[in-house]
Amino acid sequence: MSPRHYDFAIIGGSLAARIAAALLAKQGSKVLFLRHREATASAWFHSSLFLEKLLGTLGGRSCFVAQQPIQVISRHARVTLSNDVPLSKELNREFGKAGSAVTNWLDQLGSQGVQLEKLLWENGGLPWPTFKANARFRLLSIRRKVNWLELDAPVGKSLAQLPQSALILVTDLLQGLALRKIGQISRAQAALLWAQAMRPENLQEPDFSELLSKRFDQFHGLKAPLENLAGVHFDGSRWTGGQLEDGGQFSAETFLLGDLRCIDRFDPVKTGNLPTPPVLVRHRTSSLTGQLSPLLVSRVICGGGVPLRLAIEQEEDHACGLIVSGGSATVQQLRHQLEPVLPFARFELEDDQDQAALHPVSEFTQRPRQLAKLPLRIDSNLYCADSCGLLGETSAAGAALLGWTMAESLATCQKQRRE
Repeated sequence: MSPRHYDFAIIGGSLAARIAAALLAKQGSKVLFLRHREATASAWFHSSLFLEKLLGTLGGRSCFVAQQPIQVISRHARVTLSNDVPLSKELNREFGKAGSAVTNWLDQLGSQGVQLEKLLWENGGLPWPTFKANARFRLLSIRRKVNWLELDAPVGKSLAQLPQSALILVTDLLQGLALRKIGQISRAQAALLWAQAMRPENLQEPDFSELLSKRFDQFHGLKAPLENLAGVHFDGSRWTGGQLEDGGQFSAETFLLGDLRCIDRFDPVKTGNLPTPPVLVRHRTSSLTGQLSPLLVSRVICGGGVPLRLAIEQEEDHACGLIVSGGSATVQQLRHQLEPVLPFARFELEDDQDQAALHPVSEFTQRPRQLAKLPLRIDSNLYCADSCGLLGETSAAGAALLGWTMAESLATCQKQRRE
């Protein structure tokens, strides 16, 4: 085996790809990781069962921090999600007798999310695209009484049972967590999001990203700039290796596409079954110091026509806001939606410098994807490890689920080949 032969070549540095890279390297695989730069998790980094297991495996439990409150400011209601205040008390304050119906609906959604996480953990992650793996997943689903017909349906169908006064708030809440329109969120995605948002801890950045980079280096993974990749070789049935700009070549048994924007490197792969990543637009405000209400927390979901959330960040001697919206919206529309949150503030909006990391593609309009039938395999020995494209609705916790799935399933496949 030549020094330039690898078990896995990962093209593109999404968060899920970085997680898979660290886990595969820890398992003893030879990993080549070609990426533009280090990906980081968002400020809305909720914990999850898979993140908890991941940090236990990589020795990074110090990355946990206490849960950060989230405010949902809707058209006619304002609710704070926090461990310090019972949610039922908040909902009863806003909706009176109708509050108990909303509490029960959210409790059921959270219970489904916990049940779904346990099912996925027992399965070793998402169902792998083989007949045997799918059969096992179906059997586990039956044993755990998981109804995929209900979970794959748009969550908006079940919102009709809520009181009208609360329906707008819950819609804004789910859209803000997923950064998708309500019609693009499945019951399964909403359940995972809500279960994660209610966990008692978050993860701290940049600690988590630094941990992944450090562990990958410690386990002798090799990093290289993606710009150095001139092309990938295909022998008519499988991907075999690649050409580097410096004249070097490498070969690999398996390829992971960590960023769907790099798919053009894999010509002539068929891209018809690949998902279209969502449109996410980021803006940063000018200084908000002295203009914020003392009742405002650092993470806010801003209700309205566009899925929108705001994170208040401290930069040196002043505070500013990082705004992320799902879908296309003009600056005027964003300002209108921010008005109830920042009613007296004067600020300018600028495109965030990290905009390129968020897949600037055409408007995302498709229906929710089935969680149990994601296109993990793209072609032959090429797999998709882009969590933004496959599990963007579930944020960084979705990246942990996808990264864990890739590492566990591909390591098992590698072991079976060698035996």
